[in-house]
Amino acid sequence: MKKVKILFTIPNFTTAGSGREMVNIIYRLDKNLFDVTVAVESPGGAVYDELLQNGYKVLVLPLFVTGTTSITGIFTEARKQAKQFRHHRFDVWQSFNWSSDFSEALIAKFSGAHYVYVKKSMNWDRAAWKVKSFLSKAIIARNITLLLTVLFPPYLRRKTHYVGGGVDISKFISTGNRSFRKQYDIPDTAFVVTCIAQLVRVKDQITLIKAVAQIEKAYLILAGAEKDAPYAKELHDLVEKLQMSNRVIFAGSVAAVNDLLNASDVYVLPTTNIGGHEEGSPVSLLEAMAAQVPCVASNVAGSRDLIRTNDTGLLFQPGNVEELTACIRKYMDDKGFAETMAQNAHTLVVNEHTLEKEAAAFQDVYKKIMRIKT
Repeated sequence: MKKVKILFTIPNFTTAGSGREMVNIIYRLDKNLFDVTVAVESPGGAVYDELLQNGYKVLVLPLFVTGTTSITGIFTEARKQAKQFRHHRFDVWQSFNWSSDFSEALIAKFSGAHYVYVKKSMNWDRAAWKVKSFLSKAIIARNITLLLTVLFPPYLRRKTHYVGGGVDISKFISTGNRSFRKQYDIPDTAFVVTCIAQLVRVKDQITLIKAVAQIEKAYLILAGAEKDAPYAKELHDLVEKLQMSNRVIFAGSVAAVNDLLNASDVYVLPTTNIGGHEEGSPVSLLEAMAAQVPCVASNVAGSRDLIRTNDTGLLFQPGNVEELTACIRKYMDDKGFAETMAQNAHTLVVNEHTLEKEAAAFQDVYKKIMRIKT
């Protein structure tokens, strides 16, 4: 049987955060069925080097049309750029570009490949999304809410498939090792709340800081790069105003994530839904669940696929400081409840959200496109 030739695309492996997510899927595809090539616009980065070392073909080519905004110009340039891909005869073009830019879909179509893209944004109505979706053979929706909101037109509903996120459960396990606290002089008896997310407004660490401020014995670790300088300053100013400098740690990007999670008593992902910014399939939440840390999340798309109140964790209304405070206190006051939620969450990840299951779901979409019977 002839292998299906798949091109995986991403703008780069340095600033595009989905690079590791993409290669985790690539590594787990059936090599007897699929022949994988990767394309980027800009080379470089650890993941880029890793792919080359592992023997994968990586093309460095333009993936989008730039320099023109007219429809005629975009179509003309897309045809030209498609020539660089056509001779490869790719069957499937799998994009990990999150934007609504539809020029990549045009290039894929003119090259003769079936275009598939991964969708995290909750907005289906913008003209650019409509065009991109129309040009696609399949769409991977990263949360159930996205899938359920595709009601019209019927063809869009038929081509949209839900594929939840996955995590390497062998890397995120409960070890009981709480030594990470020593790095920041956190007492062994302290109750540690952790959030792993970039310091950007949509993650709403402000609400989390205000909640922890109401819990006298709680410490807060905010792990994540400061991607929005004005917002990061707001966070630091708020900590100072609330006189919490001794209880809030800005840890920056943390490599030893499992060690941090094992030093934590509760994990919180407080994403806001203002402006329609919710979650796709939050990897940090999956990692905390895999490490058996009791979790709290705001009731937004993506997070509520994973956290079910009093089953796998606790949900609170986005931006509601009092609700979030109550959730943290419940874990703090009821250790048995916390352990049950953590165990249930871990079971959910093992059963439904491993990297192997995620890759298999992507693979099933490709088989359907290519009409491969299993």
